[in-house]
Parts: sequence; structure tokens; C-alpha cells
Amino acid sequence: MRFIIVLCVFATSVGYTHGQKVGVLDEVIAVVGESIVLKSDLDRTYYQMSLQYPTYNGDLKCELFDQILTQKLLLYKADLDSLVVAEERVNYEIDRRMDYYANQAGGLQNLEKYLGMSLVEYKAQMRRKMTEEMQIQEAQNSIISDLKVSPTEVRKFYEDIPEDSLPDFASEVEVAQLLVAPKPSAAAEKYARETAERLRKELLEGSRDFCLTANIYSDDQGSKKDCGSLGDFKRGQMVPEFEAAVFKLKKEEISKVVKTQFGYHIIQLIERKGEIANARHILIRPKILQSDLEKTSKKLSRVKRLIESDSIEWCVAVAKYSTDDNTQANCGFFVDPNVGTSKIEITALQSDVALRVSGLKPGGVSPPHAVPQQDGSTWFRIIYLKSETPPHKASLEKDYQKLSVYALEKKKQDTLNEWSESFRKDVYVWIDEKYMVCPDMDTWVKSKEKVVNTNE
Repeated sequence: MRFIIVLCVFATSVGYTHGQKVGVLDEVIAVVGESIVLKSDLDRTYYQMSLQYPTYNGDLKCELFDQILTQKLLLYKADLDSLVVAEERVNYEIDRRMDYYANQAGGLQNLEKYLGMSLVEYKAQMRRKMTEEMQIQEAQNSIISDLKVSPTEVRKFYEDIPEDSLPDFASEVEVAQLLVAPKPSAAAEKYARETAERLRKELLEGSRDFCLTANIYSDDQGSKKDCGSLGDFKRGQMVPEFEAAVFKLKKEEISKVVKTQFGYHIIQLIERKGEIANARHILIRPKILQSDLEKTSKKLSRVKRLIESDSIEWCVAVAKYSTDDNTQANCGFFVDPNVGTSKIEITALQSDVALRVSGLKPGGVSPPHAVPQQDGSTWFRIIYLKSETPPHKASLEKDYQKLSVYALEKKKQDTLNEWSESFRKDVYVWIDEKYMVCPDMDTWVKSKEKVVNTNE
């Protein structure tokens, strides 16, 4: 098996560079065009991938070495074709990854401590490799991005699989949810707003301490124990109303009461460095009463009856009644992240969803039930089971969507391999003799003069 190259496998990894070291002297083990492959490139990648695929069936190190060589070949093509990546795109991708690393480390300050250097220094280190990575992706896209598979190709892909090698698929379902957030009453909204205005007035007068007030009154359970602190964040990470207020504030200034989908906020800017802000807030959320919960549950019961009586289609109901932006556009269907289809193995569903589905027949809708949210609130939902497929051997009729994804991936890999084998003929390639034991390495070099034993 050979992996489709989607991301550059020798890209900088925070976890690896800080937490693990290979512990060997570095050396050049290959040259492709004008690019060198270091032993550390291969060792780093092998370490990372062996953690992700501990039971991988194959020679992982050799396959990764072949991929790195292909990446260097793609980089050569990118330079040859003058595939330039805009600096803004590079900056955006660096920032995106830094945000991910910072989230893992518990904030930008913790990340700096973890790295042992400033973020400016680390970004500078990342820039060259990130640029190369994106050039490689551009070169690869120029080869395979427009590829598609026809029904005939999908059928041939399926027919080429030996009968005794057809994969077994577990029980699969097409299942969707309709999520509704209970709405607070007008009286609760008014009380929350007035409470926030009163607390803000007392903070401005100096009769209240922000930290203590956040600890006592804030409905943001994640920040209240830390004086309401949200840590460092950038533009685009907060909801628009909150963000707009923060970036208008001066240091230590307290905002007016800001309403968002979460409730009413009192915000204080701690510090701002360009597009990065550090702020704290007090959130006053309108209280949801038991009567509001009951009203939402009854509303969903009516929707369930409308669906079951064919008075409204499921997708129409989701579009009309759902308050969840993440699932509304897809009719509420859960999607298999590996192949992007609405058919998903029942074992991949969340346990509470799987339990509800187990009591339904295709076309059935579950009774309304409460769903706790991460912010401490409670929403309600109903579950719809569109179809169910029992465990079976791969079938063209039942599994066309999955098979078409697999067929396309194979076509992309085959196309990339064919391009590589053809293109490398006109590119200088040298490989250290120690690595010529890997399969197909002889296809990379044009003559034995390019194979050198560095131990001599």
C-alpha cells in the first residue's frame, strides 16, 4: 500500500521537535534535483507515522522514504513550473497551525515555554518548510486535482478486487439529528440584561472587583475560576459581536454590555499585540427555566408527528426548526469523515446516538430527548434513521459511494506514481547505497554511478 501524498510528511512537528529526539548524527541519504534528503527527515517521519500506525502491515520506513523522494521530485517540478505560493497563504497556514499547537499547549504563553523560544523565532523556522510544503501541494494538485472516476471505472475497480479479498463492512446506517436550543423567556432575557448592566456599572464605579465578580456571577464555567480570563486569541476565533467589541477597547478598559448567541458579556481588555488580544469577561446567560425545556420538548414532539404523518419531509423540518448551524445545511445527517458519505458504521456513532438508533426501524424518528452541551446548557433533539445495512461483503449496489471514493484515491495514486516514474528520468537522483535495499529504489536512479556507499 502507498499513501497519497496530501501533506508534506517532513513538515515541522511541535510534539516531535520538543519531546522526542532521534539521537543520531545527521547525514545526507539522498539527493533529488537540487534538494537533499536528510536522515533526520526520514527518522522524524518514521517516528511520527509509527505512532499513528503501530500495527501497519508493510515496510513503513521504505514506503515513507519513497514518499519523501516523491515530495522532493514534486518540489523540483514546482520550481521548474514557477509555482509560487503567495506569502499571505503561507502566513495564514502558519498562523492556523500555531493556533492548533497553542490550543494543545494551553495558550500561546505555554507554547513559548514549551518551545523554548519566542513565537516569532519559531514562525521564522517554520516559514521555509511551510512554503516548500505548499509548493509541493500545488505541484501535486496540478497533476491529480482534476481527476474523476466514471461509473465504468468504479465497476472495474470493484471487479478487479479478488472475491476472497473483498472487504467486510460492518453494519451501516444513514442517521440524522434535529437539534433545538431552548429559548429563554422575554422576562429571563430582560433580567439577564439588567443584571449585566448593573454589574458593569458597579465595576466602573469601583465598588466591585472584576475577578471576584467573574468567579461569583459568570456563567462561563471554563473561565470563571480564572477571573474570566480567555487567554490570547486572534481575529476570527470569537463570535463577531464579541470580537468587534474587544478590538475597540483600550488596555484595561471595560466594554459596554455585549449581546451574543451565548448571552450578555462584560469584557475587559488585558493586553493587545497587533491582531492578538488577551481579554477576560463575565457572561450572564438568560436562565432557561423548566417550563422552557418542556416547551422545547413538546415542540419537537409536534415536529416528530408531522414527519411521521408525511406532513413535512425530514430535510424541510431540519431547515425550518433546527438551531444547530453545524448540521442544518446537511439535513442533520452524520457523515463518515473518512469517505465523506452519509452511510456510517454504527460503531462510529456516539454511544448515546447509537443507543437511540438501536430502537428505531428505517424511516423511524426517536422521541425528543435532552442533549447536554459543552457550555453547560441543555438542548433537545430527535433522531431519524433513514436506512440500515446489515454487515456484509463489499457490494457495488450497496457500497457504490465508498467504492467510488476508493477508486478515485487509487486513480490519483496510480497517476502520481506514473508521473513520478516518467518525470524522474530527466532529474538527477542520488541515493545512499544503504537505502537501495528498499523495493523499487532502482527505478529512482538511472545508473550505478549515482549509488554511492558513504561508508567508503
